Amino acid sequence: MDRILGSIIDDYTLFRIIQGIIIILILLAIYLGIQILLTWKFLKKGEVGKDELISNKTSFYRIAIFIFVAGFFMLLHEFLEGLEENAPDSTTYEFFELMALLGLVLFMYEWYRILRNSKRKQKES
Repeated sequence: MDRILGSIIDDYTLFRIIQGIIIILILLAIYLGIQILLTWKFLKKGEVGKDELISNKTSFYRIAIFIFVAGFFMLLHEFLEGLEENAPDSTTYEFFELMALLGLVLFMYEWYRILRNSKRKQKES
């Protein structure tokens, strides 16, 4: 990352900032995972059809994009680890890890939103 941000911030500080953001995203992913689990557990599945959960095209496209982003950056992270001589520094690896985790957290948030809306519709009827 020296070539991109070398004059603004040093690698070690950027590495620590990215690690802090990753820790926050991991905690957010745990929270969202618990919320999804509890929402799914208390959702009356007989009243909500599978088609209703995934019928919103925009949500489906967003979920597909988030999964693609997460998978792409995970793949890029693993592929670049295999390059011995031209391997990027650890800050770049952390950035790829951050982007992959961000894609997963956004996916989980979108899924939580879909389940929460389904639960609200159940309460209204």
